[in-house]
Amino acid sequence: MKNKSNIVISVVFFLTFIIHFAIWKFVFHLDEVTIIKFYLFLSVIFMMMITLLLIINRTVPQFLGMSVLGLITVKFGLMYLIKNKLHFDEIPNFKFHFIIPYFILTALLTYYAIQLINYDKKQ
Repeated sequence: MKNKSNIVISVVFFLTFIIHFAIWKFVFHLDEVTIIKFYLFLSVIFMMMITLLLIINRTVPQFLGMSVLGLITVKFGLMYLIKNKLHFDEIPNFKFHFIIPYFILTALLTYYAIQLINYDKKQ
């Protein structure tokens, strides 16, 4: 179970990055440094959340659902705080460029948590 969902999450994450980078670079002709910083930040946050989900699943699996809600709230708070450091406001239509990947990765985090919960119920 874990290998299949890990592969799906990894493939969707890299496809999101490649498609968004191609649109960013070739359609809008914008600087690629900002998008690489953004995806580096999202990657670190995403891996931190997956690691925390695995730790919570091993220690207190009955609270996995509530911890997902808390982790998504923390992720949103970190994104709001770091928004000014990455200078998103200088990018035209930055909301469209950054909200879609953010929600895709949040959906992947939720999918991974659902897979963990379903795997525990089958055991």
